[in-house]
Amino acid sequence: MNRTRIGGALLAVALPFAFTGVAGASAPTSITLTVGAPERGGATVELECHPPGGSHPNAWSACVALHRAHGDFDALADQQEPASCTMEYRPVVAQAHGTWRGKPVEWTREFGNDCTLETATGSVFRF
Repeated sequence: MNRTRIGGALLAVALPFAFTGVAGASAPTSITLTVGAPERGGATVELECHPPGGSHPNAWSACVALHRAHGDFDALADQQEPASCTMEYRPVVAQAHGTWRGKPVEWTREFGNDCTLETATGSVFRF
């Protein structure tokens, strides 16, 4: 009889998580990240999360940053420490496309130089 009560209590605790999205937190994340500059060429890496992997040199840190930003690349800047960048204009374009926890991602931004890119995105585009 006590086993039935315990089992029912465990089901009552676990059931809400199945419908709140917590159960889907491990949905696939696979994002292609590219940084390019007209006169310097570009670089591309693959980032996978859940578990962290791909060709990104610091996938774990990039996945943690994206997790904190809820997959919103524009929100990455809110997590960064203030920094001073030179006024040198050497534009770079950062792009991300793929899926974040099963949802499509398409993001492109131009930054004035490498420093402003890193200040805005931290470890995600540091490769």
